[in-house]
Amino acid sequence: MNDLGTPDEPYDLIGLGFGPSNVALAIAAQEIAPDRRCLFLERSPDTRWHEGMLIDGTRMQISFLKDLVSLRNLASPFTFLQYEKAKGRLEKFVNLAEFRPSRLEFQDYLRWVAAQFADMVRYGSAVRAVTPVRDDDGALSLFRVSATDTATGEAVEYHARNVVHALGGVPRVPEAVTLGPNVVHSSAFLPTVPRTYTDHDREWEFAVVGDGQSAGEIAHYFLDHYRNARVHLILPGYSLRATDNNPFANEQYFEANADDFYSRGEEDRRVSGASLRTTNYGVVEEGFLDDLYRLAYADEVRGRTRLLVHGGSRVTSSEAEGEGIRIGVESRFGSETSVLRADGMVLATGYRRRLDPEMYRDVLPYLKTDGDSRPVVSREHRVRATAELTCGLYVQGFAEATHGLGDTLLSLLPFRSKQIITAIAKDGGSQARAFSPARRDGGPDAATLAELIDRCGSGTLVSAGPREFPVATRLPLVLDRDRGRNGVLFGVLDRTDPQLRLLDGGKVLAVFQPDGASAGEPLSIDVRGCARLVTDRDRLVAHEARVGPVPRPGGSVGIEIEIEALSGRFPLSPEPRAARAESESEK
Repeated sequence: MNDLGTPDEPYDLIGLGFGPSNVALAIAAQEIAPDRRCLFLERSPDTRWHEGMLIDGTRMQISFLKDLVSLRNLASPFTFLQYEKAKGRLEKFVNLAEFRPSRLEFQDYLRWVAAQFADMVRYGSAVRAVTPVRDDDGALSLFRVSATDTATGEAVEYHARNVVHALGGVPRVPEAVTLGPNVVHSSAFLPTVPRTYTDHDREWEFAVVGDGQSAGEIAHYFLDHYRNARVHLILPGYSLRATDNNPFANEQYFEANADDFYSRGEEDRRVSGASLRTTNYGVVEEGFLDDLYRLAYADEVRGRTRLLVHGGSRVTSSEAEGEGIRIGVESRFGSETSVLRADGMVLATGYRRRLDPEMYRDVLPYLKTDGDSRPVVSREHRVRATAELTCGLYVQGFAEATHGLGDTLLSLLPFRSKQIITAIAKDGGSQARAFSPARRDGGPDAATLAELIDRCGSGTLVSAGPREFPVATRLPLVLDRDRGRNGVLFGVLDRTDPQLRLLDGGKVLAVFQPDGASAGEPLSIDVRGCARLVTDRDRLVAHEARVGPVPRPGGSVGIEIEIEALSGRFPLSPEPRAARAESESEK
């Protein structure tokens, strides 16, 4: 056998990054599809999570039950409570009567879980490029992942059928600002600020830009650790606002509601997403706001104002001035412009998420994007691609527009991991691929089965309906073996067919029952695959040309099914036709 990760023995998946998203994926892979062969590449020397904001005393904003796996599998050995038991602290943790652990402890939990998957992680591996590889049939069926060992500089390459991108976001920096010794993003706050500003009694001037939880925590840190410092809090809104944390709003982060969000129309998703922004963006936990206000009020009692809030403002310039910086601030509610002189500025301005154009330079031409140049992502978080690219690119935390605000949060990690690993497992992975050269039981080989499908002309399409109840519909289907890794089925549906919502991006089963099989025996052909709806007029016309004219009162929608597995099913105890006829005559 060749070494794992070569073109002949590729991994079933390679995960980029080993933070919470891909650690949760590793758990799901072990519990749902343990035969999948996985590798994870992480740039850092160990698993890290928001290391720049692990301020002493800060707590999680969600329950410990929203860990990497509990909501999917309470019996998992990787739950937060299992971690507490392994650390010998379970009774003490229960005695705290606290649902929200500290961030520091949650990171320790992540590292505890990650350590149990150390054999499938390559730490210190900086991914440089993901490149599709063309097989002998002309399809782009594998990814080549090129990385560099950060310790030795050695270049390494691995091959996989699927890549799962979970490298997180890139710090968002205002156009007018350049990062430097005295200007840092919140992601680098703790590793940088305490070492730079060591005199805790000096009368420092600090600026904090942003209006979310991180901005509030950084402002509090400065006021608490530098007793003579003044803090300028530059807010885009008129004031700090409390998180909408009511239980009815939080239900939108339930698995079922997140799935329903994907099923809505684009405009409906946009409106719903905007209405829920105060549950996550530009807001501060209410109890923490009270603490910050009390700290500022105590300063007022002492006769000094140390927290200065610049509401409705934005930074227009930033440049070095002596040992400090000169900051231009413009009011959003008028034309007023002011200048602040500060010793340091921290940008709590969040993150933006995009696929690195250099890393994915050879993949991007095959990916489908929306009007905002974002990748179009299926329900299972697979980026939609042209038929030529048959290997799968999955993304974690990049589909907020279609999957809801929970896509970038911890709450839905167990469910998203299940979706991804289930989709990859159904793809066949390291098992025998569809259209194998021959069947060991002497039955029809793949070529014969394909010919029988062509003779059928139509088949029954089965998909999962509500509560996993199967829904079936019969329609004309034709096979094109020249496209995709294993072939593509084409069909045409009525635009009003209730199955449309269930089919797009979902796993389906197409069943064909040809008359007069080659051996004279009853035969059922099962084809498993992933369905995609086709609404583009030119492609739809081409589909209908293959299938034949199918007049539909509500209009037509094309469907293409990329085949993932194919098999023929025979009677359990086949008998010669004459013998069966004689037996039936005696009944």
